[in-house]
Amino acid sequence: MPATTILLIILALVLAGAISFFQYFFRAKGSRSRNSVFAFLRFLSLFLLFLLLINPQIKNEEYYTEKPHLVLAVDNSGSVAHFKAEEEVRQLVDNISQHEQINERFDVEIFTFGNELKKQSDLTFEERQSNIPAVFRELNKLYENSTAPTILITDGNQTLGEDLTFSAQRYRQPLMPVVVGDTTSYQDLAISRINVNKYAFLENRFPVEIMVSYSGKTGINTRVTISSGKNVIFKSPVSLSPQNNSAVLRAEIPASSVGVRTFEAKIEPLNDEKNVQNNTKEFAVEVIDERTSILLAYEVLHPDLGAVKKSIEANQQREVSLRHINTVPADIEQYQLVILYQPTESFKLLLDELKKKKRNHWFVTGPLTNWRFLNGEQETHQQEITGQTEEFFPVLNSGFRAFQAEDIGFDDFPPLQGNFGQLTFPETTETLLFRKIQGMETQIPMLCFTEQDELKTAFLFGADIWKWRSRYYQENETFAGFDEFMGKIVQYLSSGKRKERLTIEYEPVYDGSVMPFITAEYFDKNYIFDDRGRLTLTLKEEGENEERKIPFLLRENRYTVDLGHLSPGEYSFSVSVAGENLRRSGKFRLLSFDVESQFTGANLQVLKTIAEQKDQELYFLGSSAALIENLLSSNSYLPVQKKRENTVPLIDWYYLLAIIILSLSIEWFLRKYYGHI
Repeated sequence: MPATTILLIILALVLAGAISFFQYFFRAKGSRSRNSVFAFLRFLSLFLLFLLLINPQIKNEEYYTEKPHLVLAVDNSGSVAHFKAEEEVRQLVDNISQHEQINERFDVEIFTFGNELKKQSDLTFEERQSNIPAVFRELNKLYENSTAPTILITDGNQTLGEDLTFSAQRYRQPLMPVVVGDTTSYQDLAISRINVNKYAFLENRFPVEIMVSYSGKTGINTRVTISSGKNVIFKSPVSLSPQNNSAVLRAEIPASSVGVRTFEAKIEPLNDEKNVQNNTKEFAVEVIDERTSILLAYEVLHPDLGAVKKSIEANQQREVSLRHINTVPADIEQYQLVILYQPTESFKLLLDELKKKKRNHWFVTGPLTNWRFLNGEQETHQQEITGQTEEFFPVLNSGFRAFQAEDIGFDDFPPLQGNFGQLTFPETTETLLFRKIQGMETQIPMLCFTEQDELKTAFLFGADIWKWRSRYYQENETFAGFDEFMGKIVQYLSSGKRKERLTIEYEPVYDGSVMPFITAEYFDKNYIFDDRGRLTLTLKEEGENEERKIPFLLRENRYTVDLGHLSPGEYSFSVSVAGENLRRSGKFRLLSFDVESQFTGANLQVLKTIAEQKDQELYFLGSSAALIENLLSSNSYLPVQKKRENTVPLIDWYYLLAIIILSLSIEWFLRKYYGHI
């Protein structure tokens, strides 16, 4: 206790005694014994009152014994059921958790894990994923300042997270792995992964990459096929050996019809192969017909027109309508993008329509552009009128962020013909290409983009872009790179985002290895997110009449519904908002794929490595007695006596207030009784 507080307490003691003495003994009348009682009661009341005002801190020390924790982390994934080890795992957990001596020495806590760690959940062995590194990460947080030897009961096969051995090294507690599943090594073929885009365009061919793996002691020859229904659309032989135990096969599949198309990749099994479930894997691609219509308006003929049209139409999903300005249709709703080539006064009506309909557009300017007219029709880019031309070389802006653009050899491209004079432009301009003028690199845009009120506008300051396409072909003997560059510009400009009060996000195909979710966003009439909405999903499986209604849950400013309970199949759905005439619908397909059934046995080598890293023994399901004996005999897990020090302010002692009230009350009643009041 500080010296200042002690001095204040002594002062309070003296002051309370002085006041009591002065009131009842200094020139006091009456019985001395009676006044002594009154003085004591007054002294007690005053001293305790002063003591509460000083409010000293009282320290209380408490000693207690803390037992170490014993953590049982149990694999609850489907691979345990696949190995038919459910009952053995349950028996092991019961043997340890219900052991009398274990409970006397440890605080036993049971966790289960699959995709995430859960406290003492039921052992169902139905989890679809195994994220063992997440177990170590969460347990490190829970037992940061405690001793918690951990028994990891698992087959060691992980489907999520970083490498298991690295995450186990960072785990700060003793770790004892218990092996679940078959530890015998078998010959096994597997399709380990399929890489494919989720979407493909109609009449195009989409690439598929199949990764196959082999574990065995002899060389084998087999075959990989891809089929759609009963039709085999791809097949390829593959040879594997203990030294060359993996291969990557690539195929191109035609997208011949619109909709979700499901394919099956299969590697022919060996004669004595035990696990053939991992020899087959389904994948799906949604084929879409999303043809983009583009209007290219001009007044004078120029080689650029043909070059731009061919470059854009290299993608079969894009169609360019080349129109003289006098033949441009009045209704431009059919076009997702309008390119205005060297506009003049004749473009007045078209520009008015673009502003009215808020259509994205692209200005290509050059020596024939009427900048006096164009300066008045738009306010973002203003060109000084000089009547002279100038050559601009392109310089790629490495800091461009609107979309990904690669250097296709701009340093070697010939110059474009532009207008001489100062150009003013807004600070928000996104510049893809700067100008190099007479060998000097500048920060003046040559190809740039602006976006305002969801309206995208592009400017290319220079004509003769046909020379760029020709130069690229001379250097690379193909137009592909240049056409892809132009395609990215068109894709960025032709994409728009319309405001909707109800939007939904979902995947058209779920491969079964991830949890299927549908998310939604709901906005009020001012397009501000509304967290008061009651959203409902109406779900129907194809070929079934029954409809299921599932409410959305609000999570972090998004409405979410979990569809992890669904069986494989095709589903249609709609999302509605209670009290609103808002509805969105869609379809998705849930493929049949269980990643937890792809393993042939326990990952013995990884679990053995973990045990060696932690200087522990490796145990099996039938060795619970040895595990318990090790826990009880080890001197590393002894109870620890700890001291807990509590500091309590005196003002929290409510009974002192009761004593003060009682003392004052007794004094008042006695004085009243003896006629002193």
